[in-house]
Amino acid sequence: MTKLKKASIFPKVATDLFWVQLFWAFGFLGIMFAIHIVKIVLAINNDNDIELYFVSTFVASNIFMLVVGIISSYGFLPHYVSNGVTRKDYFKGAALASIGLSIALPVISGIVSVIELLVLKIFNMSTIFSTTFGEKVDVEDDGIISEIIQSIIIAPYVDPQSSWLLAIFIVTLNLLTFYLLGWLIGSAFYRFGVVIGIVFIAISIVLVLLENALLSIGLGLPVADRFSSYDFSLPISILGIVVMIIIVLWLIRQLTKRVAIKM
Repeated sequence: MTKLKKASIFPKVATDLFWVQLFWAFGFLGIMFAIHIVKIVLAINNDNDIELYFVSTFVASNIFMLVVGIISSYGFLPHYVSNGVTRKDYFKGAALASIGLSIALPVISGIVSVIELLVLKIFNMSTIFSTTFGEKVDVEDDGIISEIIQSIIIAPYVDPQSSWLLAIFIVTLNLLTFYLLGWLIGSAFYRFGVVIGIVFIAISIVLVLLENALLSIGLGLPVADRFSSYDFSLPISILGIVVMIIIVLWLIRQLTKRVAIKM
């Protein structure tokens, strides 16, 4: 008798996870938009300049993606496995959803930014938008703690008004990296507890610094002294980050493939 092959369910897991997390993202982007409107009003009244909505969200989005990645381990993994989804299908579905979410966030904030530029141009007020955010990315060798904080808060950046496609692509890479590192940390805590979890936090910090250095060198941005002797093109930087992402995904798979589900 021919054995029927069981249909893979990971596309449905990917779709479900994408929409659930996108719904959360809409809440996050909505709060950021309300804050941004207040900043625009204050900038107009005080004759100051501000960054585009795209730039305002890019800083906070890294933290948002890190948190969602952690939740993926503690919330979604037990839910799907307890409902009969294999760990492999959960992993493949969650990985695809993370890529989709990493693309959706900068695309949505980019569309909103284009609309706000058009609206304020109608009223001749588009000059309030600053194009100097990138100039703030200036690495001073104040120590590793300062470097870590800067890597998280001010990740490598491209001014969207110079190249929207490149700006969205760079933000997508940053968001995907932070999501996967959150997922990695959450998986380590879920499987091994606090001590090993802390070890994976340290590993994730090293990977964030590496990703930050790779992108900064590729984009020609300032880097810490220890990386100042390196010089390579953006495609090489992106290739290095892709390899890093593959390694992180492999680690997540190893952590989750036989993990016991806690009820």
